[in-house]
Amino acid sequence: MGKICVVVGTRPEIIKVAPVILEFRQRGFHDYVLINTGQHKDLSEPYWELFDLKPDYNLSVMAQGSSLGIMTSRAFQQLDELFNEIRASSPIDAILAQGDTTTVMVSSVLAFYRNLPFAHLEAGLRSFDLMNPFPEEFNRKVTSLVTQLHLAPTAKAKTNLLSEGVPENRISVIGNTVVDALKFVKNLPVFSDPSFSNRELNSTFYNYERHVLITCHRRENHGGNLLELIKAVSRLAKDQQDTFFIWPVHPNPNVRSTVLSNKDLTSFKNVLLVDPLEYIDVIKVLSNCHMVISDSGGIQEEAPSFRVPVLVFRNATERTEAIEAGLSKLVQANAEDIIHDYYNFKPEFGKDFENPFGDGLAAKRAVDLLFQLKM
Repeated sequence: MGKICVVVGTRPEIIKVAPVILEFRQRGFHDYVLINTGQHKDLSEPYWELFDLKPDYNLSVMAQGSSLGIMTSRAFQQLDELFNEIRASSPIDAILAQGDTTTVMVSSVLAFYRNLPFAHLEAGLRSFDLMNPFPEEFNRKVTSLVTQLHLAPTAKAKTNLLSEGVPENRISVIGNTVVDALKFVKNLPVFSDPSFSNRELNSTFYNYERHVLITCHRRENHGGNLLELIKAVSRLAKDQQDTFFIWPVHPNPNVRSTVLSNKDLTSFKNVLLVDPLEYIDVIKVLSNCHMVISDSGGIQEEAPSFRVPVLVFRNATERTEAIEAGLSKLVQANAEDIIHDYYNFKPEFGKDFENPFGDGLAAKRAVDLLFQLKM
């Protein structure tokens, strides 16, 4: 019997793959290899610890100041060499990766080059705009071309794949494993502890009754779009002194320098600009939020579990299920639009409301299907 190679590289990938690894363990299955490409190397350690995971191999595809092209070429070379090394000692039965990053795209292409089955977790998401998000939409489409097992999170994702000619017998709707990850975190003793690991949050968070979480990292929002968001948050903070705005600032220099150098934004006591938070802190903040303004895909999927509305700071989203359910709203990169929607977007969460992205059992379904693929 060969091994399943599980490849991750970013924090969201760790979060969404973790339930699958935990399900492997629950079933006593150990014929897997966990590979970390290091695409988010400096930020990922607390995420491994939270889920009690440790990579079998750590690569280093990121280099200081490297372009997307250089990072992609490093990923191809390092993963190619590692797959050869693993294959020399044990057959590889399948390769699994999650999402839409360069790590996923490269893993799928290398599986294709080796004629190995590739399983794509969170398959079928589409914005229908190749440049938005960039390069994620391109990565998704390339990955789908060479995937044997499409683990789609929703019926809509399945429809997208069918429209592209993917055979129906290669697609399974399983839900999104991020809901499984939330269930895991909410059952940890640390989640019931109201304190945060971040000291700045601890000292100020509970001084306010209302809380708004803000995140922004996507390439298409660098520059002018980010400045509009800063302008909107500054005005909201001025007008709503009783509301606490928490902004974990992404380490990308294009984001960090713009946000932290803005004198208006940094002058408000009710705006907290912090380094990226540990996942448990993010979830604690989210569970106490009045609203989220974000371009994050994961937060769009997580927020419904806490009945928190999201203003999606993007021109388009591949996670339209929440938009169609009236739980999220696309907001343009214009300060006036952001402010208007902040005050006027008030979705209703019914008594029997359920997260449209999953029921917390996606990992079980994924492992059932992976075992069939392995056989």
